[in-house]
Amino acid sequence: MKIEPIYYLEWAKFPGKVRINLSRSGLPDLSLAELPVKLELKDLDISGPNPYGYQPLIEAIAKRYGVNPEEVVPTQGASQAIFMACACLVESGNIVAVEKPAYEPLLRTPQLLGKRVVRLERRMENGYRIDLDDFRKVLDAGAKLVILTNLHNPTGVWLSREEIGLLAAEAEKAGAYVFLDEIYLEFLSGVASQSAFGFNDRVIVASSLTKVYGLGGLRCGWVLAPKEIASSFRRLMDYLIVEGVFISEKIASLVFPHLDEIRARSLPVIERNRQLLVEFVASEEKLRWVEPAGGVVCFPRLVGGRGNGDEFSSELLSEAGIRIVPGSFFEAPEHFRLGYAVPTETLVQALEAVHSLLARW
Repeated sequence: MKIEPIYYLEWAKFPGKVRINLSRSGLPDLSLAELPVKLELKDLDISGPNPYGYQPLIEAIAKRYGVNPEEVVPTQGASQAIFMACACLVESGNIVAVEKPAYEPLLRTPQLLGKRVVRLERRMENGYRIDLDDFRKVLDAGAKLVILTNLHNPTGVWLSREEIGLLAAEAEKAGAYVFLDEIYLEFLSGVASQSAFGFNDRVIVASSLTKVYGLGGLRCGWVLAPKEIASSFRRLMDYLIVEGVFISEKIASLVFPHLDEIRARSLPVIERNRQLLVEFVASEEKLRWVEPAGGVVCFPRLVGGRGNGDEFSSELLSEAGIRIVPGSFFEAPEHFRLGYAVPTETLVQALEAVHSLLARW
């Protein structure tokens, strides 16, 4: 099997020396000392009982989302969840529909596993929402799995529960599955932050502690799936990892009751930064966007001037030492993705440099 590179991840893993990094798509990593729970070395072990996940972690996840523990499968990050969904939910050669623009692993993973891929457009002129007629068309074309993100990566657009309910109903009629990556969803609050799992048996969701909680180093992710599908995911674990990393799962289980506290620390700064960006984009005649509902990334489009987001990203880095994500990684080279999970004063400095470059663009 030829393993094609995931170009975005290869680029993202080696940022080099930059003055301001706005290419990150989640909160800064927390240290053990910053956790709201006291961890003593004597309370942790390298090995322990986690045959298909550490049971206290499984129960903590189930409790948070109001599901049966049998519907929870721990994964090593949401990336493993994507792989498992593509491997378990459709046969080799079947059609998988992937949103566009898309986080590259969502596209590359089904291709690696021999699935036929079609695209479900999320158009800027439609606010990057899912057009129900387009959704029906990919189902009519034979798609047995549709892969979406909510909040959408890279735009931060939110699909409402009503919209997802309509998609779930169409998928059920067609005998297809909807896989929702909800890794950014809990940046929102109240009803908007509720998982889509449970609409019907055709909706599978995944998330992790990475983006919202700054705990990517734990590699703690999970899938919520109906019991029969969850069982197949567990069987696949024996092919991939056999068991998870016990010490990581143990720490995650201790942190889970404190997730809302961790989230509350960062939300005021994130919202302040988002409002700053709203004002900034409104004042820049060479930028257009669909305002993100939440999260920590946005996806402006360059209009006028040279209109090339890749060139813009490159010049911003070389001239000002500021790193943003070229839009070509999301199949939209006229755009760039900007992450704003940084101190507000840092974002202000970065936007001053963006404005300066735009003025010459």
